Amino acid sequence: MSALYQWLSHSVFGAVPAGGDTYSHKVLARRLVKRGDGAVEEKVPLVISFQLGLLHATWLGQQLARTSLLRWYLRWTSVNLGIKYDSPDSREFIPRFIQEYGVDISEIEGSLNDYRSLNEFFARRLRPEARPIHSPGDARRAVQPADARLHVFESAREATRIWIKGEGFTVGKLVGPTLAKRLDLEGCSLVISRLAPQDYHRFHSPVNGTLRSFEGAGSELYSVKPVAVRSSIDVFGENKRLVVEIDSPDFGIVAYVIIAAVQVGSITMTTKEGQTVSKGQELGYFSYGGSTVITVFQRGAIEYDVDLRAHSRAATEVLVQMGESLGVAAHA
Repeated sequence: MSALYQWLSHSVFGAVPAGGDTYSHKVLARRLVKRGDGAVEEKVPLVISFQLGLLHATWLGQQLARTSLLRWYLRWTSVNLGIKYDSPDSREFIPRFIQEYGVDISEIEGSLNDYRSLNEFFARRLRPEARPIHSPGDARRAVQPADARLHVFESAREATRIWIKGEGFTVGKLVGPTLAKRLDLEGCSLVISRLAPQDYHRFHSPVNGTLRSFEGAGSELYSVKPVAVRSSIDVFGENKRLVVEIDSPDFGIVAYVIIAAVQVGSITMTTKEGQTVSKGQELGYFSYGGSTVITVFQRGAIEYDVDLRAHSRAATEVLVQMGESLGVAAHA
C-alpha cells in the first residue's frame, strides 16, 4: 500500500506530499507568462510530468482514472492527508514547504510561530498591503479572485476548443441545474484560475454583489493540472465543487465555482448566503494541495483585459495575483 501511495502521490496528485522524498533535482519547465514580467517557467518534477502524462494522456491511463477503485482511492487519500496535515505533528513540515515552494514569508499575516499545523500555514492569510485591490472605488472594474495561473475565454466554445477537453463538459453541468436555469448560458464567458500548492489559497470575490446561494455538486477529486483538464476526463464537471451565485449590480448574475482537487477535498467558506461582499473580499479557502476557481459571466457582461485575452488565445497561462485587474463591466 505504501508503494502505491507514493506512486499516486507523485503521479495523480501533482504535488509534493510534505515530509516525503524530495525530487526537485530533475524537473521539466512549463512556459507561463507572469503579468508585467514576460515569460517565466513553472518547474514541475520530471516524475510528476511523466506519470501525470501516463495517467491522463494515454488511453489506458484514462480508462484507469475512470475506475471506481482509483476514484475511491483519490477520495480516501485526500481525507487521510487532510487529517495528517491538520495534526500538530505536521507543523514540522512548514520550513521544508517554504523552502521547496519558495513561499515569500514577508507577505504572511502574523508570525510563523502562530501556525499550529501545515494546513493552517497552507491556508495562511496575507497582510492587506501584499495584495492591493485594483481601483477599489470603481465597482465596474472586476479583479482577480485568487493568486493563480489564469485563462479567460469569451465563450464556452472557445474554452473547449483551446483548453478544456473533458468529454461531456458544459457550463450547465459545471454550475448545476438550479443556477443553469437562471443564467443565460448561451455565449457566457469563463475565467479559469488554477491554484498550485505554492500559492496563497484563499479565494476572493471578483466583483461587488450579494451571495444569493451556495450549492454543492460533484464528488470526484481528480488533479486539476493542465494535462488532466486537457484529457477526455471531465475534471471540472465531475470534481467536488461549490457553486456560488453572486448577484452583482454591475455584472449581473455571476457563477463562482470553487473546485476541489486531489489532496484538496476541503473547501471552507468564511462568508454566508445572503451576505453582501465587495470586490477583493475573502470568500473562503482551500486546504492542502492545488485547486481551481472558475468564474462564469453572462454574455456581454465583462470585457476582459487585452493582455489576458491574447495569452489565453495562445493557450498560455498567465500568472496573476488576487486583486489585479480582470476586466471592466461591458454594459456600463
